[in-house]
Amino acid sequence: MQAVVRDRREGLIETDPVIAGTILEPWYQDTADFSQAVDNTLSQYRMKARFEFLPRGFVESTVSEPGAGPDLLGTSMPARDLTTSDEPLELRVWVYRERMHTIGQRRNTWTRRLKSTARHGSVDETWEDVPQSFWTPDSRDEAAEHRLLAEIADRMDLPPAGSDPASPPRSE
Repeated sequence: MQAVVRDRREGLIETDPVIAGTILEPWYQDTADFSQAVDNTLSQYRMKARFEFLPRGFVESTVSEPGAGPDLLGTSMPARDLTTSDEPLELRVWVYRERMHTIGQRRNTWTRRLKSTARHGSVDETWEDVPQSFWTPDSRDEAAEHRLLAEIADRMDLPPAGSDPASPPRSE
């Protein structure tokens, strides 16, 4: 996974999506288990990761008032610069799986090679052109999150997650 967003001040890294490994590609070890490899083979999935470095003990505010929610734009939060801060940080990792959908696709019952796709179009130019394929979020891959955290801990010579009962969890 190649990093496409690197924000050192806010503590954020996001990666480009990569196509998930299938059962036909045993050299890709990015599947949680055999059933996920079969699932990746039958439908096309891709994964992307998000790494967040937050001040240790950071807890998101939970608002219980109706109609009120978290400040998604960060307008009420003070700006922070993690490059100048000396406070300890905690790393949170999210790996998202996305599934590819193709509009009007008809699969053959005998082989995937003999599929057909209906074309949707209009001669009226006022209609917008709809893409034939698109990606939708499907789930989080917690096994991949744990693998990434373990690899980072191994490269930094840190103790594995859960070895210190006083430390907070490193992934959510």
